[in-house]
Amino acid sequence: MYFNIAKITDKGGRPHNQDYADFAIEDNFVCVAVADGLGAYEGSEIAGETAVKSVLRGFIKAVRKEEEIFSGSTMNRLFKHAHNAIHKRKNELAEMRNGCTTLSVAITDGKNLIAAHAGDTRIYFFKSNSLEFYSKDHSLARLAAERGEIEYSAIRTHKDQNKLTRVLGSDYFIQPDFKIYRDCSAEDSLIVCTDGFWEYVYERDMEKVLSTCADSESALDCLVGLILSRAPKGSDNYSAVLLRFTDTKPIDEAKRKDLTETENNEGLIGNLIQNDGDEETEVQNDGGEETEVQNANSEDAASDTENAQNDAGDSADKEENRLTPDDSAPVSKNAETESEEATASSCTDAPENDGDEKLD
Repeated sequence: MYFNIAKITDKGGRPHNQDYADFAIEDNFVCVAVADGLGAYEGSEIAGETAVKSVLRGFIKAVRKEEEIFSGSTMNRLFKHAHNAIHKRKNELAEMRNGCTTLSVAITDGKNLIAAHAGDTRIYFFKSNSLEFYSKDHSLARLAAERGEIEYSAIRTHKDQNKLTRVLGSDYFIQPDFKIYRDCSAEDSLIVCTDGFWEYVYERDMEKVLSTCADSESALDCLVGLILSRAPKGSDNYSAVLLRFTDTKPIDEAKRKDLTETENNEGLIGNLIQNDGDEETEVQNDGGEETEVQNANSEDAASDTENAQNDAGDSADKEENRLTPDDSAPVSKNAETESEEATASSCTDAPENDGDEKLD
């Protein structure tokens, strides 16, 4: 199994980019991590970057230690380490103050996939270009839809869409929701993206683009074109990582290309990329808001389909990271808060009614 990966992060119509997106490849595994700092809280830009880098470092260590990767306890630990890393930065930097961030992480070896998230940065998985499942936002708008108060199609534009019930960097750690899927195969695709991306790119758009574009680079370029044509002036930052599973070996297994040139360059974590041999290449980008393309190979793993909200052996983690009373207070990207009970949710297996706007 091989992977074709493209990435973009852009400030959109905002003065600063508080998104952070990256991926790492180690041995036969790929880890994608995307975060969206809460704009209303000082230091959230650093919080997002800190969370992503912490997860990728933890992922590489876990693979090298031959830990069980497709486990809720492993993913929970990665998120907790990211949460703690944010608080460590808060102690070091006065400007961090109340910095918080969403975080979504997906790890695959070509057959198995584990996806976890906290907040409204979404994870979409497509089976042969058809949407198989996607993560449920931890937002008041999503809760309203589940209670039948609004249509699911209204989530994108609802006034409470940016009021979140789970984030990293708050006073208490809240364990992420996760899903384990064991039937990945060639022609499947994965998109991890912030709300500035999925607010203007509908699920049917993604399906059509994936079915018509040959690689991740062209597909992501097309999806970004939709954002540019639909998003109003002053719209949010947008970021996405698109990973396609393929059984065709790429000509260039370390291809990287920038599709955008933007300011506010923060740089990317040095990705440890495992080549066909034993040599490891550290790739460090000097670009900040950019698109990156990466191809890598992976060995086949076991099959079977498994959806898991929690797996055996996670009881200690669940007890340690149980929800606290403060988890019921949503955190807003616009500094507004309301009292609302947060409920657990993972992924939904059917596409939402995503509105009337279609890709032509």
